[in-house]
Amino acid sequence: MEIVSQTELVSINATMLVQVISFLIFLFIITRIMFRPLRRIMEDRSAHIKQLHHEMELQGKKLGEMSATLAKEEKSLKAEAFLEAEQREAAAKQEARALLRQARDDIRTQQRNASEGIRGRITAAREQLANETEPLVLMIMEKILGRRLQP
Repeated sequence: MEIVSQTELVSINATMLVQVISFLIFLFIITRIMFRPLRRIMEDRSAHIKQLHHEMELQGKKLGEMSATLAKEEKSLKAEAFLEAEQREAAAKQEARALLRQARDDIRTQQRNASEGIRGRITAAREQLANETEPLVLMIMEKILGRRLQP
């Protein structure tokens, strides 16, 4: 048996050269198989995220513009609705005044007709009363005087 004494920690010989070459081959293969596709996927994702951020900013601007447009439209529609409500209210008040005037005119007409009717009835009643009272007065006077009166 031979005792090998070695005082060096690392000895440079053929096995070390083979190990270095195999490590370099491993490094080349892992770079080709894993790191390049992984780096490409990371770059693609980063580009995709940047594109999404850019689209979000554009959509945010569009949303702001739409909100401003909607606010303007809402304001104009409210103004139109308020104006239309005022117009309708004014038209309704005018129509109410016209109806009130017409009702007052109708009432006055009915009062005149009723007054004329009452006057006509009073006149007819007076005439009838005069016609009825005249013979009665003549008869009473004849009885009181005791003789016949000539009309």
